[in-house]
Amino acid sequence: MTLSSSPTRPVGLLLLAFAVMAVFALCADAYRFRDDESSELSHLLMKLRRDQHRKHCWKYSLDGLTESQLTKCAHRFIHFANQQLRKWKHRSSLASFHYNVNINKRNKELLTRVDTKYRRFSSKLTLFALKFKGKRMSGLSASDARMLRDLQWNMVFGRRKDSSRMSNLDSQLSQSYDTAVGCYAPGKCLDSGEDNVKNFFRTKNDYDQLRYLWKSWRNATGAKFRNAFVERAQLLNESVRPAGFKNYAFFEYFTDFEDPKFPETVVSLYNQFKPLYEQLHAYLRHRLHQKYPGKFAANGLLPGHLGDDPWGSQYTKWHNEFVPFPAAESIDFDGILKDRERRGLLTVPQLPHVADEFYRSLGLPKMTETFWRKSVFLKPKDHKMNCHGTAFDMHSASRDDFRIKMCTRMDMSSFSTVHHEMGHIMYFMLYSRQPVLFQGSANSGFHEAIGDTITLSVKTAEHFQAIKFAKHLNDTHESQVNTQLTQALENVMFLPFAMTVDLWKWRYISGEVPKEQLNQDWWRLRGLYAGVGPSVSRSEADTDALSKYHAAKNIGYVRYFISFLLKFQFYKAMCEEAGHKGPLSTCDFYKSTAAGDKLRRMLQLGRSKPWPDALQQLTGRRDISADALMEYFQPLHNWLKDYNAKNGVPVGWTVPANPMQSAST
Repeated sequence: MTLSSSPTRPVGLLLLAFAVMAVFALCADAYRFRDDESSELSHLLMKLRRDQHRKHCWKYSLDGLTESQLTKCAHRFIHFANQQLRKWKHRSSLASFHYNVNINKRNKELLTRVDTKYRRFSSKLTLFALKFKGKRMSGLSASDARMLRDLQWNMVFGRRKDSSRMSNLDSQLSQSYDTAVGCYAPGKCLDSGEDNVKNFFRTKNDYDQLRYLWKSWRNATGAKFRNAFVERAQLLNESVRPAGFKNYAFFEYFTDFEDPKFPETVVSLYNQFKPLYEQLHAYLRHRLHQKYPGKFAANGLLPGHLGDDPWGSQYTKWHNEFVPFPAAESIDFDGILKDRERRGLLTVPQLPHVADEFYRSLGLPKMTETFWRKSVFLKPKDHKMNCHGTAFDMHSASRDDFRIKMCTRMDMSSFSTVHHEMGHIMYFMLYSRQPVLFQGSANSGFHEAIGDTITLSVKTAEHFQAIKFAKHLNDTHESQVNTQLTQALENVMFLPFAMTVDLWKWRYISGEVPKEQLNQDWWRLRGLYAGVGPSVSRSEADTDALSKYHAAKNIGYVRYFISFLLKFQFYKAMCEEAGHKGPLSTCDFYKSTAAGDKLRRMLQLGRSKPWPDALQQLTGRRDISADALMEYFQPLHNWLKDYNAKNGVPVGWTVPANPMQSAST
């Protein structure tokens, strides 16, 4: 129909169409899916399905094509994949964001539907990409060859029911985890959600209440997820065989780190910082044994319920009580922030703007207008939200839609989190000009390390003075050691937990450990690398690893282990670029455009180059190492060795024959 053939009705229809589009635009600001957004999603999915019915060379046999024709076909296929993947990623991110900021049945169903369709499309792409495997295409550019390889390194759900089942498992686990409730005494329970449980652990010290909550949270989560974990492991293994991988465990770490012996590499990295960890563990166990006499062995495993969270992964809540030099001036970051709030100098909604100003001081781009409109920084009062801080790349055609969702508070934890999440956003923004297949982290550890590198800079006395949040602070050697203890309880204590989650998963999925020994193997690894044991005796039915969100949802966790090492390498490189003098732990590279420019050059690469190339761009070296971490904590390490030796503190631990027996007496 043309305007000339029917002048009245087409104009009316066009006006109606513009009106509908305007309604869609207005509703885009909403923090949950509404009918118009669901309709928009359905429309786009239909459009994509129509596109798939077009004739493409890669849908047919490639055997009769010449090398030149093959090369052209591969190039067209890669172009098609980039176009369509952007659309799918956009819809997947949209569905995920709205489910996470408004947890309800409708959003859950929509997320499941989108993820199922995305998996099917991704599987088709991989099957098409595998047709080119082994074909000679000398004219294919290095960039296209890398993208084609990435398309071949993917999961394939050959049967529709497998894809649907995987999406349903993910959805069920998400909802069950997000609505789980923990109790700290009979009949005394917290509001639902992990955030409330973590807050209780972070702020309470009652030994028996913490132990009760430790067990209660596992009853509400891990114990219920065992069958789903076993079923999903089978589906995952089946999904990677078409691409030529022997099991999902090998697929996961090889496609990320391109290291066929990566689990051994992880253990080797652990051994680099083990001397520091053993001294820190000994000191912490010694002080906790003094606080809770008779509750656990002075030379044994630490009970798992004494940390900042129900997994015993970090222990920062003890830094004030166990500070090495009580008389030395220590920096109370929480107190400084709350004081500014009390005096009307700082509000919770202003914290993201403080983080934005830090990145801009490095000469990096400012957050987009869409970011400020669509991010969610405050916990809603009228519906449930997943408060875990998360950054989203919406993969919009305009390349300006990036979002954060978190429940911000006026404390150092939120101050650090918003700087960390904005690091993800900065990575999204700077690699957004790459093809979609290259829009990602050089390896999974890079993405996490960027924001963490920034937090190392902002969590210094020097930075709080630079942004005029605090007057001159007397940063003596003693106060530096005090601050380093806080950092070590957060960073060093975390590393063994971070490596164990995926090592445990890989050992089962690869067939190294039978399902009848899942929980035993978890506690054997926790004891071996962390010196941590269960707070009450456990059985195989408990499956305690799955009480952690990432383990339950199959979200790779070794990235945090790698990122916690990388961030010290990144930090040291940026401090050197900024011209820092003095102990590494006192560096603040705020306002250093030289450091920012070096960071920018690495981030712009995305995953277009092998990760050692990206690492070399910033640090000058091509290997991941604990050297920078050990240098950072050298003053604390020296003090710990001296203290433990002088006070006869036992160093090390032994894992019992039954690692599931209680470490608490």
